[in-house]
Amino acid sequence: MKITIQELLEKKKVKLEETIYKGTDDTIQKFVITSGDFYKIEDAQKWDGSSWLQERFDIRLQQKRESAIYKALELHYEELGQAVCQIKETDPKGYDHMPELRALRSAKRGIAQSLSELTEYYEAEVEEELKEKYGVGKRKLFVYKNTVTMGSFLDLKNQMKELSELSLPWIQNKPLFFGNIKALKESLDRKLPIGIVGGPCLFGTHEMELQIVHKDGSTYLYDFCRGHNYNRKENINNIEFAEHIEKYAKEIKDIHFCNKKADITAQEYESLEILFVFAEALNAKTAIPIPDISYQKYLYTVLEPIEESMRENIMQKFCIETRKITDLYLGVIEDFKKKYPKVEVCVLHERAEAVCEVFHKKREAYFKNSGLIHRMTTKRKKTDAIFDYISMLALPYYLWGTPQVIQIDNLDETDSFRKCKKVHKEAFRLSSILYPERLSRNNEDTIFNAPLDYKEYVTNIRKEEIDE
Repeated sequence: MKITIQELLEKKKVKLEETIYKGTDDTIQKFVITSGDFYKIEDAQKWDGSSWLQERFDIRLQQKRESAIYKALELHYEELGQAVCQIKETDPKGYDHMPELRALRSAKRGIAQSLSELTEYYEAEVEEELKEKYGVGKRKLFVYKNTVTMGSFLDLKNQMKELSELSLPWIQNKPLFFGNIKALKESLDRKLPIGIVGGPCLFGTHEMELQIVHKDGSTYLYDFCRGHNYNRKENINNIEFAEHIEKYAKEIKDIHFCNKKADITAQEYESLEILFVFAEALNAKTAIPIPDISYQKYLYTVLEPIEESMRENIMQKFCIETRKITDLYLGVIEDFKKKYPKVEVCVLHERAEAVCEVFHKKREAYFKNSGLIHRMTTKRKKTDAIFDYISMLALPYYLWGTPQVIQIDNLDETDSFRKCKKVHKEAFRLSSILYPERLSRNNEDTIFNAPLDYKEYVTNIRKEEIDE
């Protein structure tokens, strides 16, 4: 589904001036977001730290609550409570002081009602102030998958002085999505160590093709990411390659891989760039998981029905191709390390054996309850890979014990954020800053899903810049 903030507001029948998006740039309001229809509109006050406008509202409301009349009512309420406690100390059941207790409790209810009415009055005053200053009345916002709230870079910049000078044009002109931002703000205020995690997938659609060869000479082509059969007219049912292997294992002679990924895309480049930019601004350590191990685990599980020696040979061929792709990312990461020498970086990938050992060892305690993990996915053959995707977000905590981790990634990782928090509970604080993928030049697909001609590879972009 492709949609913009403007279209979402129209669909939900909400006026722009009732939302936190009134003050955002027009390009943000018109930015095309590719996502499922999982949005709802809610009051910003339900989502602490998600909006700078709500923060302004809360600060101003608290200032009004410092008034003499409000403080006097609060003091009187506390005194009544203390009087009740004193009676209960000598008469726990209250049987001997029932009239006094009833009078005190009645008075407390009256004071509580007065405080509530005064708060409502103050809230109305503050809303009028915000409306006059920013053109915003009610402070509504969109919530995606009941997990992250939609905002903009302005929300971060106005709430965190550490980001006030950060400049990254491509992230400033699109909507952003936030999870548990209040925890991040508190960690920054307390100067706690911070870890950042994120990065690209290994490859997108159209970039890795499988050719399954049967003993009778017939061949079947599949896209690794989509899993779909290219030969839809063939009489083999339109099944995914995992099902194909399971169903025709005894008929398979070999599997070949055609790696069409010659470079990283602009989207993948940006997904690495943002990690270094934020890490420098927040003085944070950065963990970058390259999921080659996850892709290999998934394929190894899929190939289980195949004879072992053939299985090992196929895996060896696949590993050769994944290492080529991983090396592309490692090269770009090295370039960024030179550009941002103060940023401490650790990359997880198949050949980084020491990092892999820490990763698998540290996560073990959180994944003993396999029942919980199995309930998180219905795709059993992808279970091991999903273990990885959930736990990779905890990588800074596993490596350095950082009490605060920030996931900076694309919007598709909303579910991994929610699941990682659920699995690790209170072990560390996890916040997220997610960005929607931009459309490719065909204006239909995201760069991840676009055909090869529209992938916007970095080499092609650089060549066009040179030609211009």
